Amino acid sequence: MHKRTKLWSSLSLAALVGGSALGVAADAELAAAVETGQSIASGSEGEGSEGEGEGLAQNVDPATNDVAYLSQLGLMRGHLLVGLELYREGHIEHARMHMKHPKSELYADLVPAFEARGSAGFAEQLTALATAVEADGSEPEAVESAYNAVLQGISAAEARVGTLSPVARLQVAVKLIRTAGEEYGLGVVDGVVVNGHEYQDAFGFTQTARSLVANMDAGDNAELGETLAKVNGIIQGLFDANAWPSVMPPETVEADASLLYGAAARIEIAALSLS
Repeated sequence: MHKRTKLWSSLSLAALVGGSALGVAADAELAAAVETGQSIASGSEGEGSEGEGEGLAQNVDPATNDVAYLSQLGLMRGHLLVGLELYREGHIEHARMHMKHPKSELYADLVPAFEARGSAGFAEQLTALATAVEADGSEPEAVESAYNAVLQGISAAEARVGTLSPVARLQVAVKLIRTAGEEYGLGVVDGVVVNGHEYQDAFGFTQTARSLVANMDAGDNAELGETLAKVNGIIQGLFDANAWPSVMPPETVEADASLLYGAAARIEIAALSLS
């Protein structure tokens, strides 16, 4: 199934939550966050093919918008992450789908951004990875080596952004988790896993967001340190809620997409609170 990049036009919480809302009680904040996240998701349904959530925001150019650019690269990381985990567990066919996805459906939209930012991109590395994982009797060492080469290419492309504010980096995490919510909503309906691929996409995107936040350094900034601790806790809560009991989907789960939408909204609120 080929997903064309969806025009993803989600409203920012900055427009929905006034400054006074940043000081509300935690329970009220969570309730509003979940409601906001769900309304954003429902507002974006029907755009693009089959309502699927990966893609660039309307009128946002990754050649000039750092958050959009890094978010798309983060989606690629997420697909590759879950693909490698599936490969390591012996689920080769599932791994192949995820490892081919970045090249077949996401990469082309970023080529103009790579050119504008002076990045060589990593098309050859993606092709080499797809070839390695598609080979009959594929060798784990070859797949791992090709995977690491792609990650190096992604890191080099990310480095073209230069210095980015903590708020902007948290916005990347927000977009990854919000997209994970859209994918989870397609994969899990009323507690039943109806599409394992989307369930796995959500896992990969959320893991990528977790790594992004975990690798942010607050330095001597106490306020940032507190915010990062809070955000790390929010993301960890998704895993504590057992949203993904395993990378291979079970028949049923006790979580739903509102957990991810709520987490994305709470992280955005936390980011907006930074001075």
